[in-house]
Amino acid sequence: MDNTIMLSKPHVAYFNQLLPVFTKGLAMPKLHPKVKRKYQFAAGVYYYNTAKKETSEGNKNAPIHFDEAIKYWKESKDYKPMALAIVGKGAYYRHIADWPNTFKYFFEALKFYESINNENGISTVNMEIGTACIAQQDWNKAIVHLKKALPYFDVPESELRKSDRHSLAVIHNNIGTSYTRLKNFTEAHNHFLKAYYYIKKNKDPQAESIILVQLAQSSSELGKPAESEDYLKRALDLCNDDISKQGVYGSAARINYKNKNYDKAAEYGELSYSLAKKNKNINSQSGITSLLYKIYKESGQYEKSLKMHEANIVIKDSTNLEASKNELAQQELKYQFEKKELQQKILQQKKLAAVTLEQQKKVTAVKLEAQKKAALETSKNKLAQQQLVYDFEKKQLNQKLAQGKKVAAIKLDSEKKTAVKNNWLIAVSSVFLLFLLGAYFYYRNNKQKQAITVLEKNQIKQKLLITQMNPHFIFNSVQNIESLIDNKQNDEAVVYLGKFSKLTRQILENSNENYISLEEELEMIENYLSIQQLLYENKFKFTILVEKEIDTESIFLPPMLAQPFIENAIKHGLSNTLENGKIAIHFYLKENKLFFEVTDNGKGFGTSTQSSSHKSLAMTITKERLVSYTKNKDFIVQTDNLIASNGMIEGAKVVFEIPYIYES
Repeated sequence: MDNTIMLSKPHVAYFNQLLPVFTKGLAMPKLHPKVKRKYQFAAGVYYYNTAKKETSEGNKNAPIHFDEAIKYWKESKDYKPMALAIVGKGAYYRHIADWPNTFKYFFEALKFYESINNENGISTVNMEIGTACIAQQDWNKAIVHLKKALPYFDVPESELRKSDRHSLAVIHNNIGTSYTRLKNFTEAHNHFLKAYYYIKKNKDPQAESIILVQLAQSSSELGKPAESEDYLKRALDLCNDDISKQGVYGSAARINYKNKNYDKAAEYGELSYSLAKKNKNINSQSGITSLLYKIYKESGQYEKSLKMHEANIVIKDSTNLEASKNELAQQELKYQFEKKELQQKILQQKKLAAVTLEQQKKVTAVKLEAQKKAALETSKNKLAQQQLVYDFEKKQLNQKLAQGKKVAAIKLDSEKKTAVKNNWLIAVSSVFLLFLLGAYFYYRNNKQKQAITVLEKNQIKQKLLITQMNPHFIFNSVQNIESLIDNKQNDEAVVYLGKFSKLTRQILENSNENYISLEEELEMIENYLSIQQLLYENKFKFTILVEKEIDTESIFLPPMLAQPFIENAIKHGLSNTLENGKIAIHFYLKENKLFFEVTDNGKGFGTSTQSSSHKSLAMTITKERLVSYTKNKDFIVQTDNLIASNGMIEGAKVVFEIPYIYES
């Protein structure tokens, strides 16, 4: 599972604005330690997000900038973000398959999280290590570390958030996949059932369909064809697009082929092939025509088998050479097929003479298998070495802690204890079993990776929208800080920088969350409005009202939906107001629906191009995020002018419904 966050252009612009601030600030002589730490934190934020962007682009400078982030956060004593940067560095090396460095930095982060007993961090790093083991096809190690990620979620089910249930579904799905590769289909099926239990509660049809296919495959392996067929039908009922249906039909064809149910295998295969052609998916067409060739050949339908064989070769050649569509290419395809059939007959006639040749092939295959095994062992030994180093250092740390407690006890009760015993650790060696699967599982392994990628794309899209913040506000804030520094208004600069750093930290901490509590959202809104008051020289006052029946700790909503409309009310609604401006924020429930309302006493909604453009941008960003959460493309944001008794405009009002989750 890859947790890399793709950064939007406004997000990148926002962090780029930090560079001149902390560069100029850290160069100041006799800098107060408290102010210096704030500049160091800002530097860490800049270099961390630069490195994350470079990781997604494959830029080789990413490790250098991760190191810069680690350095600055270590100096500012922000240790949790520092550990996050270490994990990010390990993820970069995993992308380029540099396994020694991958495990080095993952275990370094794991040791830190364990030293502060941070269960969330321990769980996250173990998930990362498990994912790396899957990429190495080290299924046993993958299972060990993925299971170590589970205790963090061992809480009453009512306390699990939607993101927690998603993580549990991913962990159990990956464990099930690893058990499948080890041919332990009973354990695999049990974990797929757990993954389905959690993803079903999240009401995510696409992810639910993918896991139902996994259950169908494991049921088939366990000799339960009726149960397998039921899972496939349920998966199809959840598919709402041709791509999903094509994948389910293809899985159904493979399952029925394995069970030698050739009629159903052919039926599902043809449906999958039809949709693959409709979607112009060349890779899927290649795989399904190859499967249909085997189905028709083994069921004695040789004409259809020949047709699928020819189609398969055409598809493979079409990716490199369009000229294969002409008559000459068609004749060449038929010739190759007939030649293959003739060779098979000759081999059958000379079966006795071929025994020696087959034995030689087996010897060669054994040698190749040994070479592959040795190559894979070299890579996996890196993980084993890191595991041993990690275990050794962990036990050393525990030993030092125990010795420290003994020394303290001697000081308190020196008359009762006369000696200190030191226990030294003897190196522990372990033997790892290596498993190498052949080409039979290669295709299914790729399909699993594609399924995981589909699950993560939606989450990445949500994070992309969450990270969008107005770069104009950031630029103005930076300018204001520089102005205060240049005017030697150090006290004001510290206050302003403190509020700005707090808001930056809130954005960084919430960037990985799809939902936050209303209480956290209110805190961000209040901090944002306080900074805007400083920016606009206190020309307006603000109020935030939440209805009494709303429990702010139990209601969770997407972060920063309200910010574009609050900014619009300040920047455009109060643009002609020099003093006594008013901004009123109101959260209320109506028919069990949560509504957000912002009003101002400014000029209202006019018809100028500039105002309309800004309003349209705010509505577009909010609607795009809400459509992604609710799948409702007809979402409406209500905008009205406030009319006084004399018919004059006395302000503006914006109201819209916010999707939320209630967790008691």
